[in-house]
Amino acid sequence: MQDKTSPQGRASLEDVAKLSGVSTATVSRVLNGSTTVRQSRREAVERACEELGYVMNRAARTLASRRSMTIGAVVPTLATETFSRTLAAFQHQIHKSGYTLLLANSEFDPDIEFREVNKLVEYGIDALLLVGHTHHQRLWERIEQHKIPCIQTFSIDTQHPSIGYDSVKAAQRVTEHLLSLGHKKFGMIAGTPPTNDRVYDRLRGIREVLNNAGLSLPESNLIECAFSINDARKGLFTLLDGPEPPTAVICGNDMLAFGAMRAASERYMRIPNDISIAGFNDYEYAEHLEHPLTTMRVELDQIGLDAAEYLLATLNGQAVKQQWVLEPELIVRSSTGSAPRQGR
Repeated sequence: MQDKTSPQGRASLEDVAKLSGVSTATVSRVLNGSTTVRQSRREAVERACEELGYVMNRAARTLASRRSMTIGAVVPTLATETFSRTLAAFQHQIHKSGYTLLLANSEFDPDIEFREVNKLVEYGIDALLLVGHTHHQRLWERIEQHKIPCIQTFSIDTQHPSIGYDSVKAAQRVTEHLLSLGHKKFGMIAGTPPTNDRVYDRLRGIREVLNNAGLSLPESNLIECAFSINDARKGLFTLLDGPEPPTAVICGNDMLAFGAMRAASERYMRIPNDISIAGFNDYEYAEHLEHPLTTMRVELDQIGLDAAEYLLATLNGQAVKQQWVLEPELIVRSSTGSAPRQGR
C-alpha cells in the first residue's frame, strides 16, 4: 500500500491538499474556520485530514499569527443547565470560526475565578467569557493589562461589555404574579454566595414588590445556601417548619424548584392548592414535571450566541455594541395557583 504522507511519516499541509485535490491555501482557510470555502471542498479537506490523521501544529501557528485560537470561559458551576446550555451554544458558535473553548469552574468564589483567569491568560487565550459583574478586585486590572477582549454574561454592567437581563425586574414580575393570586406569605430558596449578584438583585426585586404591598420576606423564610436538588428539598422543610410557613416559594432556578416540589410531595402537600412554587430560567424539563413549573424564561442559548458574536467581532476588529439586554418572560404553568383560603 502506498504511503500517502510525507517522507517523515507525519502528514503535512501539502499532503492534505494533494489528497483532497485543493490548494494548500484552501486547506489553510478550512482549518482556520473560514466560511468562504465551498462546502464540497470543505468536506474534501475534512475527509483528507481524517484519513491522514493530520493535526495542526498549534504552537507554530500561534507564533506565526500571534493568536492561540482559544477562548476562555470561567463560570460559577457546571452543575446546572443555566450555564451548560449557554456554554454549548457559545462553543458551537466560536468553533465555526476555528476557536477552541478552554473552560474553568470558579465555584462562586472570586479568588478561584481570579486564579483560573490567570491560568487561562498564561495559556494565551485570545478572549474571555465571565459570569456576572461582581469579581475579584484585581480581575479587570489583569484583563486590561493583557488587552484581552472580555464579555460578562447574565448581568448588565454599564462599565464593561455585558450580555444579560434586569434581575430586579424579572423577580418583580414573578412576585407580582404570586401576589395577584392572593399570596401573602412568601419564601425564597437560592444560593447566594458573595459573587452571585444575579440572586441578590432578584432578592431585592422580591422585597421591593412585597414592601409596596405592605408585606415582607422574613429572614427566616430565606434559604441562602441551596445549590442542589437535595439542598432545596431540605430548604423547603425548613421553611414549612419555621415560624411563618409560606404559601408561595420563589426558587433561584428550576432545579431548586424541583427539589422544593419533592419536599412538598413528601409532606403530602398539594401543588398548587396548598403551596405554589416558581422557578427561574425555564429549563428544558420544566414544562414536563408532574406539576409543570411556573418560571421566568431566560434565553440561555441566546446569551451564548450573543457572547460569541461580541468576542469574534472584537477579535476581528469590527465595531460591535457593548451592551446586550435581554427580556426574561414570565411563563405561567400549573405549579402556581390561588393562595389557600385559610393560609397555612
